[in-house]
Amino acid sequence: MKKTKNIKVEWCENFIKSTFGKIPKFAKGIETNCFFEMAEKSGLYIKGTYGSSMSKALENIAEVKIVQDDNGNYMYSTFYMK
Repeated sequence: MKKTKNIKVEWCENFIKSTFGKIPKFAKGIETNCFFEMAEKSGLYIKGTYGSSMSKALENIAEVKIVQDDNGNYMYSTFYMK
């Protein structure tokens, strides 16, 4: 198990804002699994940790939207800035 470090919510919020600033304007959202992979690589998130600083930061400044196919079936989830 990886050792957790004291990560501030503010750092995570800055990471989120920076990450969203790098995507094309037409994209608007980031697929949730893709986002968590980027956050894990940054060292600000450990996979499977709920209630973490990253979770709190996402709750503060982002929202989840579900993408469905034409039949209403779940396809994937994305994060959008509030």
